[in-house]
Amino acid sequence: MESPGRRAAELEAVGQLAQSIRMQKSFFGVPSIREAKYLVYHDESGTDRRHDRFLLQGALFVPEERWQHALDLLAKARGGYPGRIHFVDLRDKTTSLKGLAAWAWMDLFFASLSDFCPFKCMIADTASTLPHMTRFSKPHHLYNYTAMLAIRGGIVWSLKHLQRIHLSIYSEKASRTAEDNFVSYVPREVARRANLRRAGSARAPEVVEPIANVCLVEGDPANADPSAAGHCEFIQLADLLTSAVSQAVNASSAQAIKIDLGRFIAGWIGDTRLPPWTQALDLHRRFSVSCFPDAKGAFYDLPLAIVQRGQMPLYDG
Repeated sequence: MESPGRRAAELEAVGQLAQSIRMQKSFFGVPSIREAKYLVYHDESGTDRRHDRFLLQGALFVPEERWQHALDLLAKARGGYPGRIHFVDLRDKTTSLKGLAAWAWMDLFFASLSDFCPFKCMIADTASTLPHMTRFSKPHHLYNYTAMLAIRGGIVWSLKHLQRIHLSIYSEKASRTAEDNFVSYVPREVARRANLRRAGSARAPEVVEPIANVCLVEGDPANADPSAAGHCEFIQLADLLTSAVSQAVNASSAQAIKIDLGRFIAGWIGDTRLPPWTQALDLHRRFSVSCFPDAKGAFYDLPLAIVQRGQMPLYDG
């Protein structure tokens, strides 16, 4: 009878041989699996259902291997301003370091970070009477579903060049009810739906499971734990981008700086709606905004109120 020790040694030898073969295949030109790890930063805008028709969910994807480089660029672009860069707090002050820092971050994303940190924004029309909206019995159900869609959409649209991805998801700390399963639902459903889609399309990357629960971090640098300070920076950038898209869609602010940021990002949205070969800003698959549902329940291009600011609204649907 073969001894357990000998059997274990044989299994180990087989494993080493298999690993050697895999390494040789890669070495001799057979493509290895294209995979990467991304840290995903989530933020939202338009959560007051009494006044906000559109719920926006933003997802910023930062590759782990370039995370520190991106963080260093954000620190430099701050220009010495140490406080929170929060869209809602921006005011029209020509000497405001906060305003200058916000503009510097927007410019940085457009000119550099978007090259390797794609951003996806998902917009839901909560006034729709279609089942896509009315089937959600509680506010947090719609919130969690659209947050998941933003991350899933970013994977399918911007990471399709990869075969396998590892994800860690971060979001700002917020008050939630005891029944709100945001931290577990979002990563679980992102993986399930992404991998379900992949089963019918090899162009979608496999999401490695399981994904840890969403990590909740402070959005204000003054309150952030030192170990999470870097994640706090990317949460603020996600807020700036998502809120600027909201301003482009709603044109709800009277502050000049917010109007200008909304118009600035409206230019990005308009350009990405053109056929890729006619786009001028080189943001294809790097920056994307999707809206749903239209009258047939599909995605559509929502008119941008910021473009018609001062005119009668064009959107009555």
